[in-house]
Amino acid sequence: MNVSEVKKKIEDPRIQEIIWKIDHKQVKDDDEWLQFAKELGAYAESDISEDVKRLFYPIGYLEMLTIIVDGITRWRNSICVKCKKQQGCMKALCSVYPEGIPNNIWADENADCSDFEKNK
Repeated sequence: MNVSEVKKKIEDPRIQEIIWKIDHKQVKDDDEWLQFAKELGAYAESDISEDVKRLFYPIGYLEMLTIIVDGITRWRNSICVKCKKQQGCMKALCSVYPEGIPNNIWADENADCSDFEKNK
């Protein structure tokens, strides 16, 4: 499949814009990633040709977005977001772990952190 040729078959300008932003690393924030996942998901389920659908799954834009959305959701639901030692959701930093919060703390659904101090 020639991806460049298949992308030209996309007639929806919004979908073209989303793909361009992803390809050129122009996504602003987590909320935009979440929105793009919804829009591309709906588009992929619409009446489009099979070769265009292949741009989205398997191993395409929607699979990539699924991974990104999973990370965003895990972070937003993490114990770290509720901790006063965490220095801002966008920074994902902690005074206890200045080099990066370990995955087993921020990514696990029922994570426990011995340094946790609840935000007031």
